[in-house]
Amino acid sequence: MLKIESAEERPPAQVDVIPRPMPLGRIRRGGLAVEPCDFRRGIELNWGRIQETGKARMTTFRTFDPVAPISEETITQFAGQVPDGVVELWRAQGAGFVGDDGYFRVVDPARAASMFKGVLSLPEGSTVLFTTALADAVVSVNGLYLVVKSRFGAIDIVERRSFDEIVGLIEDPAQRDVGWEWQPYPAARDRDGVPGLEQCFGYVPLLALGGSSNLDHLQLGGLYEHLAVIAQLAGQPQVRRLLPVAAAADGATAVTGGTDRLVEVGRNLFAMFTTDPVVNIVELPGGLGVCLVHAVRGGGKIYVAPDESALFVGPAVDFDAGLGAFRDGVRTPIEKFDPSGGGAGA
Repeated sequence: MLKIESAEERPPAQVDVIPRPMPLGRIRRGGLAVEPCDFRRGIELNWGRIQETGKARMTTFRTFDPVAPISEETITQFAGQVPDGVVELWRAQGAGFVGDDGYFRVVDPARAASMFKGVLSLPEGSTVLFTTALADAVVSVNGLYLVVKSRFGAIDIVERRSFDEIVGLIEDPAQRDVGWEWQPYPAARDRDGVPGLEQCFGYVPLLALGGSSNLDHLQLGGLYEHLAVIAQLAGQPQVRRLLPVAAAADGATAVTGGTDRLVEVGRNLFAMFTTDPVVNIVELPGGLGVCLVHAVRGGGKIYVAPDESALFVGPAVDFDAGLGAFRDGVRTPIEKFDPSGGGAGA
């Protein structure tokens, strides 16, 4: 069984605000150890919309096809071990299909836990949030996300990301081929239709047994039954790597005309300490402004308010921590953006 030992993330020296403690960990399986490392490749932070309901915040999907509610008993059972935003999503939307292509599904965590028991050896405290039409699973545990790709016998890891960012990866078409490895699902869907919520396309014979990964070898079947067959014949998946993500083109995330001025302010601030930054734009909830994300080593986030005041945080500070400080009025003095004066890029 995977073992995750919690540890506290220390904020880097250049960060202007102190991030909330974020559990990381060392993951071990059969002597293999994956240390927490820098996961800051180019990423299109195409966020799910964030709604404010009193003090509660909820991530929603641009398109969602609900299938069944998730009971309050189940929500209570798992509420203490899932990231912010998940409980509200379960209550509001239940289980169902994310997006128009039918690839990702929100699942009932109690049902998934029951069906995975004896099939997948997940760490204690794991919660299955999503499955896919190719029998993958996205699992939350101890501040990390495990992307379990049993078809390859592999587990890819996502660390230092909020639930909103995971939703952004799920909804970003650019990540389908690179991070989620969804080929040849589109052709299989066109041939056989979208699998049901507890169905999937599986390789016959299994890839681990020498099967081919082309379309002709994908067959429609039961999700949990297929995973049980893989576990029986091929064993447990092993930790492989950090989940790769595709770099987004500059300005790929659409913004409304009213935010153009704030985006330009943020770009000019980034230009003070970095060259030709590739940034992604996130509109903040409640008219707070915009956030420009330069998601590479040495990058960071710049939150820009309607009055053009701004807050810079380093890449180790998650989106919610930065937004909370920004909402509370924390700002970075303009001179701090100048590296010659020991500012953000120094």
